[in-house]
Amino acid sequence: MPHRYIAKKIKAFFIYRVLHIDDTPHRIALGVGIGMFITWTPTVGFQMLLVLALAWLLGANKLVGVPFVWISNPVTIAPIFYPNYLLGKYVLGSNCEDPNFTEAITLSGTWLEKVQNWWEVTWRVFWPLWVGSIIIGLVLGVISYGLIYYSVIEYRKIRHRHDQPKPEEPT
Repeated sequence: MPHRYIAKKIKAFFIYRVLHIDDTPHRIALGVGIGMFITWTPTVGFQMLLVLALAWLLGANKLVGVPFVWISNPVTIAPIFYPNYLLGKYVLGSNCEDPNFTEAITLSGTWLEKVQNWWEVTWRVFWPLWVGSIIIGLVLGVISYGLIYYSVIEYRKIRHRHDQPKPEEPT
């Protein structure tokens, strides 16, 4: 039963918060595409601001993309970013060394030495993660743009037909 409730909420969100927005199909689709792109980048904590800034710069709907960044949250970060990292590692070449996070956490040394050690270990993840994230984010953003653009157009056609007065039948 909970899956029906969730499906109903997603459908209502999609219809009333995306398709029903009073804006052009391009601006709505671009806002969603930006939101999906930013969702797949390792910019957690800044994602909503980035969506708003990019939407403003590119002339997209500023609010429609913001809820999509909530896809990446503490529960979904690993399933989102690990494939990004693997793709980036593949694209950059297999010589990228996997970080050993247990090595990154040292209990001895000064605070500065601990921070420096952490960054030396985690820096190995930086480029593969970003490269993979940008590639996947761009692909998902473009796909989202196309799906939303045509969904908005079709939704408006259906709504327009539904709103037309029915011809009276002769008696």
